Amino acid sequence: MNKLYSMVLALVLAIIFIWLQAEPSLIASETFMQWRSTLIQITGIVSVLLLTLAMLLALRLPLIENLTRGLDKSYRLHKWVAIYAVIIGAVHWLLAIVPKQMVSAGYLERPQRGASSIDPDSFYALIRPLRGSAETMGEWTLYLFVGLTLMALFAPVRYKVFRWAHKLMAIAFIVIGYHSLILLKHSYWDNFITPITVVVVLAGVVAAILSVSGRIGRKNKHAGAISEVVYSKENHTTRLSVHLPSWRGHLAGQFAFIKIGNEEPHPFTISSVDSKQHSVSFLIKALGDFTGSIHKQAQIGQQVEVEGPYGKFDFDDSKKQVWIAGGIGCAAFKARLDELAQRPNKGGVVFYYCTESPSPSLIIEMESAARKANVEFHVIDNRLNPFLSIEQIRQKHPDIAQRSIWFCGPVGFKRALLGQLKAIKFNTKNFHSELFNFR
Repeated sequence: MNKLYSMVLALVLAIIFIWLQAEPSLIASETFMQWRSTLIQITGIVSVLLLTLAMLLALRLPLIENLTRGLDKSYRLHKWVAIYAVIIGAVHWLLAIVPKQMVSAGYLERPQRGASSIDPDSFYALIRPLRGSAETMGEWTLYLFVGLTLMALFAPVRYKVFRWAHKLMAIAFIVIGYHSLILLKHSYWDNFITPITVVVVLAGVVAAILSVSGRIGRKNKHAGAISEVVYSKENHTTRLSVHLPSWRGHLAGQFAFIKIGNEEPHPFTISSVDSKQHSVSFLIKALGDFTGSIHKQAQIGQQVEVEGPYGKFDFDDSKKQVWIAGGIGCAAFKARLDELAQRPNKGGVVFYYCTESPSPSLIIEMESAARKANVEFHVIDNRLNPFLSIEQIRQKHPDIAQRSIWFCGPVGFKRALLGQLKAIKFNTKNFHSELFNFR
């Protein structure tokens, strides 16, 4: 993720460098109001750039998923890019509003404006009267954007409300894009920053239209019917299988969104390997209202919609691997075990399954799959044993520094492991995990 954030920072710095070419007299500015004028422009440009980037990251495009190494990484980057876009937008608003209030109160001197040299027959002269309305619309849209962002981040809202909040943000972006183009400095029009800003805004508008029209992920949606529902009382999990005639296949470790009835789509790891049966299976832990009652809602033959596959949790490296699953995180590894069992495997993989509610049938199933896949398998029963530590793994596998670690489980467990790995100078680039908390 750090590499992705660095790429975004590099993009922002490149835009600032291009903008500086349009402001050759910036250093010579002597008054606050002169600096304010230029800072309003660059904060607006950077804010709309980051908002456009956030919109593009939410489109679930294969190209972007490949670049970010997974849809989960795309959404995490989308979240933070949007947060910084709103913060910079708020700075833009403060620069625009506060000095005006200070001038009205007599704390600042009103800047002297030179005579206008605008050609009355030019295009700029045509759009100049729109500046007042663009300012007002931009200001009120920013208030809406800030409110929706705070609601999406902190309010305990259901996914449906969360989704509609994002659709309103997409509509708000169109207004902000209009605001940005109308209020772009006339002196910039002969510089490269203007066409770049226009392209950025247009890209964001296209992304907003795709979002509002419900076209995100449409090509990856598949209609199917539930073929199996098996509920385990021992560890409160539901095995759900869906027959999908149009399914194009998937890799072990990928996930998909499943929509049942009137419920909103929920992401779950695919626990089955790809087959010619055009079927996918999910192992779903009862963690909330929907997952806790899914075995009651789902019926054999019921029509459902599956969108996917997504994700880059693909076990794709040449190193010996350590797999660590916490609870229902075993689903991704179960699919990989079944995949390895179908082809020659030299071994070198060790799998730790950590659980507080072990299911004998599931453990027997994974033990059998591990033998067939030539994978060393360990069960850590957290009711009896301390939580798995890196030191425990090092005792059995001193070469851990030369291995890659693949993790799927609770966030707290992941943070604890990462802290221990950093303490032994482990290269965390070799630590792979999914980021399922899209919010």
